[in-house]
Amino acid sequence: MAENRKRFTEDFTSRILEVRYTDLEKEKRLCLELLVLAKEECDLYGEVFALAYMGDYYIAVSDMDRAGKYLLKAQRMFPEDQDWEELRLGLTSLLGIYYDMRGDEQNAIDYYLKAVTIAEELGDADRECVVLNNLAFAFQRHRCYEVALEFYQKAYWLQKNAGINPVRSILLENLAEVSLFLRQYEEAKEYILEFEENEKDPLQRVVMGDKNWCCYYGAVGEREKALVYADRLLRNQDVINENKMTAFESYHMLCRSMMELREADYAGRFLEAMEEVSVGGGLDQVQTLEEMRIQYYLLFEPPEKHPEAYCVFYKKNQQFRAKIDETIAAAMKTRIQLEQLMQQVEDMQSEQEILEREVNRDELTGAYNRRFLETLIREHTDGAAEESFAFIVMDVDCFKEYNDFYGHLKGDEALRVIAACMMEGARERIYASRYGGDEFVCVCIGLTEKEIRTYIEGVRARLHARAIPHEKSLCSGEVTLSAGYAAGIVKTQIEVRQLLQLADHELYKSKNSGRNTFTGKRVDIL
Repeated sequence: MAENRKRFTEDFTSRILEVRYTDLEKEKRLCLELLVLAKEECDLYGEVFALAYMGDYYIAVSDMDRAGKYLLKAQRMFPEDQDWEELRLGLTSLLGIYYDMRGDEQNAIDYYLKAVTIAEELGDADRECVVLNNLAFAFQRHRCYEVALEFYQKAYWLQKNAGINPVRSILLENLAEVSLFLRQYEEAKEYILEFEENEKDPLQRVVMGDKNWCCYYGAVGEREKALVYADRLLRNQDVINENKMTAFESYHMLCRSMMELREADYAGRFLEAMEEVSVGGGLDQVQTLEEMRIQYYLLFEPPEKHPEAYCVFYKKNQQFRAKIDETIAAAMKTRIQLEQLMQQVEDMQSEQEILEREVNRDELTGAYNRRFLETLIREHTDGAAEESFAFIVMDVDCFKEYNDFYGHLKGDEALRVIAACMMEGARERIYASRYGGDEFVCVCIGLTEKEIRTYIEGVRARLHARAIPHEKSLCSGEVTLSAGYAAGIVKTQIEVRQLLQLADHELYKSKNSGRNTFTGKRVDIL
């Protein structure tokens, strides 16, 4: 059943990752289906994955409120003790984008850097390039071009060493843009030429190539060539507008280029295009748009209109500052709420651990108790399938004599040491429990007989290393154990009880043969 659930989850997750860049509505539909089925199957991985990529969908459609709802819920539900690094990388990257789009730069950068670290640990150069590109783009949007160039170049060399990369064309385009902003014209030209060579989509190659060359020729003062490309771009706005975030940056560059050439008509049309794609954009877009408007007025409108333009800019700037304060306050509030929720989760986990210990652990020794042992037996004998099972029964040699001579407090201390010796070596699928008094029982599931004997020898060796004195022992000068085990293939609780009786019988064989030893056997037919 677990294997079927795993395959079912893998099928959904792979389909979601395949369509997330090409068919947003299908991504949303698949995520909703996975979310419903994962809840029905109690599949935590599937549920967290579905929540994360629902957040991805809402980021893509610029609905940041719903994106945050799904992403933060995925983050709260993500179990820290699970080795789900691929999913952790995806969720962390998406949280970076989410905070970036909300104007919370500090959180955005924190998550981007965490995602870079996870990608490095996974050795996933492709994903690391994507995150570095997003991180650089965040700095580019805030006009920190030197820092943006540093991260773009790191991603560029990483993907170049790793071979062809899905974000290579995007990186080359971004490198060309930032190089132009920094007036590194020769470097920009090289990136543009490499972009045209690398881009496989003919339409993207033409349109984005036109944008790059338009900005390049505008920057180096070749007016006629720049205007030829500007005309082409204005005829292909639908293609540019497919990705509104990158479209805004493209129009921003084009508008700046036309302003430098003092081309009022082209600059005005690209400014209108900026405004069109900025709907629902972040605060950085609002600020950039207003700055470009005032620059346009100062360049192309008569001086008598400048005071009016300044007045409009001042009012917009005041609104912008108020919006920044509101965003910062909202981010602080969200962070506080998240910390409170995380604290609640930690408190619940602590309470759960305490409850689990009280119910399933022996109060004196910390080993599992008899109640847990009975539950474990029922879980593994539901009649569904045969399973390799073994019992190890251990008993302290001459424990009554030890208690009579040293006292019950020392006896309790000895039992705690013995339980610790058992739990230290209890690897996966070995459950050490105190059955009663000085008797301990270990359940072993799926172990070979050699592994069982190695475990018993390890417990005895650790106890011997503690060298607890026992002057009244009939077999040694220190506290020792006798043990017996029985292993076999079982299916029903009746067979398990028979196996436990056989292990107990083997214990008595050890006692009768002089104590401080162990015996056991494998039973093929009970």
